[in-house]
Amino acid sequence: MNRVKKQLLYLAIGEFAALCTFIFLYRSLKLGMASFIAFSYLILILLQGSMYWFYRYLLIMRKEQSGHNGKSLLRFLRRLNMIILVAISVLIPVVNSSDKDLIIAIVVFFFGMIEYINYYWYRLSYGKSGFNIRILLNTKLQKSSISKLISK
Repeated sequence: MNRVKKQLLYLAIGEFAALCTFIFLYRSLKLGMASFIAFSYLILILLQGSMYWFYRYLLIMRKEQSGHNGKSLLRFLRRLNMIILVAISVLIPVVNSSDKDLIIAIVVFFFGMIEYINYYWYRLSYGKSGFNIRILLNTKLQKSSISKLISK
């Protein structure tokens, strides 16, 4: 149990550290509105991931099961994230200020979309190395932790 608690806490802290890194990266690159929108979406997804892992950590610490409110919130966020994803895919080509802004926005947008899928639909990271395309291609996709929780 102690190992699981540590891993959940590391996941929460790691996602939060990634979020802070992307904020710093965006600020240092001085990009346009399209990149701002894409980075904002990615940061939102990472924040949700960090909060989810910390929530799971707290549940284990308190020896509780996930409640109805937690599941309802995660269902709502899954739908809201999808709506935001569609809106952003329309906005990015419209508000870009340069080719550099557009290219970076598209790359960050796809990364955010992959993170969304990884959190809310299918587990895309396996093993200690995280994302491994070879393992991913050779195994059947498994439901993500959030997807398993909200489908109960």
